[in-house]
Amino acid sequence: GEPVIFAGPDALEAFGARLAPLLRAGDVVTLSGDLGAGKTTLARGLLRGLGFAGEVPSPTYTLVQSYAPPEVRLPVWHCDFYRLDDPDEAVELGLDETDAALLVEWPERVAG
Repeated sequence: GEPVIFAGPDALEAFGARLAPLLRAGDVVTLSGDLGAGKTTLARGLLRGLGFAGEVPSPTYTLVQSYAPPEVRLPVWHCDFYRLDDPDEAVELGLDETDAALLVEWPERVAG
């Protein structure tokens, strides 16, 4: 389909918030795009829509930032795989063992 163009970061964050009611435990949302495309902004909006009121940092250096009730409606792991050198590193994070919803930035770094 045609790409959707957002007027700026606020519109992108608002879109993420509108997606939040659709998110369920076990869902995987992949966010792809160049550096600065707004992946973390969209994730921030989604987390705000789930009730999170705190700061939403990019998990670039931690790889995974987890959020849990009561701060959010359901458990969420916000992942950023930009710095992964080997797809096997993602397996070590236990992503396949959680029932949390996953927000995954740079999913192409762990293809498969």
